[in-house]
Amino acid sequence: MRPSNLIYSVEERPPALVCLVNAAQQLTIIPQFLVYPILVMRAVGADEQAAANFVGLSFLAVGVGTLLQSWPAKWTGSGFLISSSPAAAFVPIDIVAMKAGGPPLLTGMTVFAGLAEIGFAQIVRRFRPFFPAEISGLCILLIGIYVGVLAIKSTFGLDASAQATATPRELAVGGATLALMIGLNLWAKGTLKMLCAIIGVICGYAAAVAVGAFDPAAMKVLTDASIFALPHWTPALPRFSLDLAVPFAAAALVCTLRAMGDVATGQKINDRDWIRPDMTSIRKGITSDGAATVVAGLLGVLGCNTQSSANGMANATGVAARHVAFWLGAMLIVFAFFPVIPAVLVAMPRAVVGASFLFTGCFIMISGLQIITSRLLDARRTFIIGIALTLSLGHEVFPALYSSAPTALAPFVSSGLVTGLIIALVLNAVFRIGMRSKATVDIAPGPDAHDAVRAFLEQQGARWGARRDVVERAIFGTAQAEESIVEHCNVQGPVSVEASFDEFNLDIRLSWQGDELQIPDKRPSDEEIRETEQGLLLLAGFLIQRNADRVRTARRGDRATLEFHFQH
Repeated sequence: MRPSNLIYSVEERPPALVCLVNAAQQLTIIPQFLVYPILVMRAVGADEQAAANFVGLSFLAVGVGTLLQSWPAKWTGSGFLISSSPAAAFVPIDIVAMKAGGPPLLTGMTVFAGLAEIGFAQIVRRFRPFFPAEISGLCILLIGIYVGVLAIKSTFGLDASAQATATPRELAVGGATLALMIGLNLWAKGTLKMLCAIIGVICGYAAAVAVGAFDPAAMKVLTDASIFALPHWTPALPRFSLDLAVPFAAAALVCTLRAMGDVATGQKINDRDWIRPDMTSIRKGITSDGAATVVAGLLGVLGCNTQSSANGMANATGVAARHVAFWLGAMLIVFAFFPVIPAVLVAMPRAVVGASFLFTGCFIMISGLQIITSRLLDARRTFIIGIALTLSLGHEVFPALYSSAPTALAPFVSSGLVTGLIIALVLNAVFRIGMRSKATVDIAPGPDAHDAVRAFLEQQGARWGARRDVVERAIFGTAQAEESIVEHCNVQGPVSVEASFDEFNLDIRLSWQGDELQIPDKRPSDEEIRETEQGLLLLAGFLIQRNADRVRTARRGDRATLEFHFQH
């Protein structure tokens, strides 16, 4: 069901002007990631012309990737407003590949990484138990934190030694830009609220130029850019290196995990009643992400990955329609032939970029927290989330510690986001050892029976990571059933309560030695309830039935059973 904060949900088709302007809003969050291809080219000693051409070809790759991701087809396309961008995970190993074998090796290994990600997409459903909802929530939270860290670095101009280089004018422009975005989002209505991000970026850009709060080198790139030029693409026969296979496969895994989180976020943004990730949509989204990397490899540029901030922008503006992504993808492809337009984005004042990232990052972080807190968490899951979150944040606080890791581990500690996700997945796999999907307890009749039922189901719900609302329904129904059974069914001995869980379903079975509990299909009449004890028993059974998704009674030998089924 569509959330109330959305103006246009994923399936809706906004007017052309709305699509155009919101595509432009989405475009404003891409410049930060254009730094990655520039870093690769500078690291291998390429001149400015080669770097500019590399960026132009990157526009083609991310444009195609955005279209593949948003266009729902049988095997590809998550169908959500999620753009593509150059992936940070490929930067260090792309530099190694370029130095070792030039463009042919970069092409071959990037195509290999894309195919590896497509392969990961086909098996992700089978490994669903290793990707529970709280891990998806942690992934989304880490993405939001990662976007927030980028915002701080960009706003304050932090260099490699974490020294702030931003001037007071830049900080003032960044603060004013963020304040305008937030103000329009909170207090404006209609078009102003929907376009709060692009209005803030345009005003911030203009203010930065007016007060001189911009990077002169970036502005030189803008003034030197030509209006129109065909991207220079030289086909290269792909080369492969066995030594680089593991690092590139690791980078593909990192992109897979991030795509999972981004698609899950897109699902949650567009569904008010979102419960768990839809693995079919996630599989198609990962496949599209891998296909985009294959396209990037054939073009000879950096591999692609989903753009997390796109979800934050959609949530903030209330426009999550996939048709916006169609416009965005087309714009990116067209812009590859107009170097001056990418130059405008590259030259965007860093304080304005930082304000945009912080604005969108807030919405991403809250989405992750909501998913995590919607589940009951036992000690195992507490350790998973706590350790992964701590080590992820530690990457930003002590970067030198992680940069000194062995070469074989470098792809897994390339960023705090990657580190946190890998740690969470490993711990989740390890902590599943010894965890049972079924548990039983005997409840003795008496005044403490209700507390015993609650303690048992809360403990098991936390161990399984079940939803809080489902567990509460199960506690209420089980406790009421136990009370009715003891009162009306001539029970001899304790009532046995068995609970089982498989991520999709929570099943409760009560068994006892005594008479069966009657579960009527319709409510007994008022006269039956007032005048007969049987009427009270039927009313109890009727109320119990309405609490669960499915109820069934049976007799096994000398024991009667009552089974509850709750969809999870």
